[in-house]
Amino acid sequence: DPTDDDTDDDRLSDGDEVGTWDTDPTNSDSDGDGLDDGEEVNTYGTDPNDADSDDGGVGDGVEVLVDGTDPLDPSDDILDWTDTDGDGITDKEETGVYGTDRLDEDTDDDGITDGDEVDGGTDPLNPDSDGDGLSDGDEVDTTGTDPTNADTDGDGLSDGEEVDTTGTDPLDADSDDDGLSDGTEVDTTGTDPGDADTDDDGLSDGDEVNTTGTDPTNADTDDDGISDGDEIEIYGTDPTDADTDGDGISDGDEVIVTGTDPLDADTDDDGLTDGDEIDTYGTDPLDPDTDDDGLTDFAEDPN
Repeated sequence: DPTDDDTDDDRLSDGDEVGTWDTDPTNSDSDGDGLDDGEEVNTYGTDPNDADSDDGGVGDGVEVLVDGTDPLDPSDDILDWTDTDGDGITDKEETGVYGTDRLDEDTDDDGITDGDEVDGGTDPLNPDSDGDGLSDGDEVDTTGTDPTNADTDGDGLSDGEEVDTTGTDPLDADSDDDGLSDGTEVDTTGTDPGDADTDDDGLSDGDEVNTTGTDPTNADTDDDGISDGDEIEIYGTDPTDADTDGDGISDGDEVIVTGTDPLDADTDDDGLTDGDEIDTYGTDPLDPDTDDDGLTDFAEDPN
C-alpha cells in the first residue's frame, strides 16, 4: 500500500522488509512460524525467513509461545511430532501457535488443510483469507486465483466479483482484450467487459475511449445516421461531428439521401454549399449548372 509504510502491520516498514530483511511486505509472518516478522527481528532475534532459526527441530513460534525455550538454542528444543489430525502441523503448533483444531485437519472448512494454509500463507481460521468472496480452496483448486490477493489480476474488480457477477476472467485484467481493464469498463465507462465492442459499431471500446473520443455505448455518437465505425473506416467523416464539412447537411443525409460528399461543403464546386443548394435555392448540389443554361448556380444566385 503506497499510503501505508507498513502494509502488513508487522512492525517492519515495507522498505526495510524489501531492502534489508528480504521478507514479504504483504505477509506479517513471512516464514509462517507464528511470530510476526517484526517480533522476530526486534524482540527475539530470530530469522523472519526461517521458521526454525536454530534448526533444533522445533519452530520458533512453538519455542516462544508454547515451550518457553530459546529459539536461538537448538539444544533446548522439546521434540514432539504428534499430529493427531495429520494436517502437517503438530498438535503443539495447532493449540499454541495457530489456534487451529488439532482434531480437524481443515479447521475453517475451506478445502485446504491447516498445514497447507500455513505453508501457503493463507489463514487456517478464515475460509476466505483475502475477503474476495471466494473460499481459499476454490481459489487454489478451481479458479487458479491468489487466495491472499482479493484482486489477482489487479483490474479493480475482486476475484469473487469477476467469477460470480461480471463473468470476467479473474486472471486477465482485460478479459475482452479491448484495451480497457475490466474494472474501468464496469466502474467508469459502463461498457461490457466481456464484449470488446459494446455498441457494435465496429470500433473497440478501447479505441473509442482512448483514440476516437466517441461513446463506446452509443453506436452513432453524433446521431448523424452513420455508425462511428463507418464514419472512420469508410467515409472518413468525424464521428463526433454530425456535419463534418459544415455545409448544413448531416453526414448521414449526405451519404444516404443527397449523395453529396460529406467531406466537401460544395460537392459540385459551383460556389454554393450543398446545404444552401438544397435548403435555400432548390438547386442540385451534384450539378454546378442545375438548369443547364450555361451559367453556374452561383452565378445565377441573385444574392
